[in-house]
Amino acid sequence: MVITTEIKELATQVPFVPIATVSNEGTPHLIVVGKVKEVRDDDVVVFGVYKMESTQANIKANGVMQVVFVTTADGPKGVRLSGKACIEGTELLFKAEQAEALI
Repeated sequence: MVITTEIKELATQVPFVPIATVSNEGTPHLIVVGKVKEVRDDDVVVFGVYKMESTQANIKANGVMQVVFVTTADGPKGVRLSGKACIEGTELLFKAEQAEALI
């Protein structure tokens, strides 16, 4: 289990989430999305898809993605999740493979 209870709580607290993808040419692409829609099966973070044209193209090309959750509420804390993503209908599904504390 990569996404702990603490990470799940953090994911639900943050109003905006930076996500980074990379093209097959190695060009990084960073965007900020709204709240996490849900966390499934202790390792899948679900976001709604709204446009995200470059992000979707990168995910379809290689799936590589990182997500950052950070807050200063109740003291600073943050985590970076690395893994693979896919698009299913109107949802972006990110399967976390690694978690790294940031603060």
